[in-house]
Amino acid sequence: MFDVPIGEELVVSKPDPKTLALEWSTNDGNPSPSKKYKLDLTLRKATNLDGTFAPAWIGYGNAFAAQEEVDQAMLGYRTAACLFPGCHLPTLYIGMEYMRNHSFKLAEQTLAHIPSSLSEMWEPTVVNLAHAYRKLKIYHEAISCYERALTLLNRSLSTYAGLAYTYHLQDNFSAAITYYHKALWLKPDDQFCTEMLSLALVDEGRHGIDPKIEFE
Repeated sequence: MFDVPIGEELVVSKPDPKTLALEWSTNDGNPSPSKKYKLDLTLRKATNLDGTFAPAWIGYGNAFAAQEEVDQAMLGYRTAACLFPGCHLPTLYIGMEYMRNHSFKLAEQTLAHIPSSLSEMWEPTVVNLAHAYRKLKIYHEAISCYERALTLLNRSLSTYAGLAYTYHLQDNFSAAITYYHKALWLKPDDQFCTEMLSLALVDEGRHGIDPKIEFE
């Protein structure tokens, strides 16, 4: 059996553009310029073959987001949102793109449009909404969203870390320490939580023990 060069292998196999687009709808990697060109052609072909194929538009958005081409990325995500109402992915990616560009108010407005009844797949969207509220310093809403996310998935490092950090920003050191510990229980070598836990312990020592502490 002889090796087939990659280019010839692609010609022989003739991968379905929809299949490749579907793979990229869940991949936010950073392709090389040559791969980006081929990917762009693939996604354009997929959307031309079936303009109502939402995963192709999400993949289109992810490909351009990886290259920091915001307008093209948003075009893909918004098209997917129109084609697939109720799907959490376009909402999540649009919100994340706003957050990546420090448009936290727009991120909050986008991510806030989530249904009242949620399944576990909505957990990343709720967490990112919490992040947006935290960055806007609307801490009570951030905490509410983090807690809601924990009802969807109770073993999330980012949720516990975000909740801990939000309490830390409010000078609620006891709650911050509790949630840093919970985050580190999931990932003991997490650098952020390890460093912030040390700071929270120092801060609590300087300010004294909060009289409102509730011991379990």
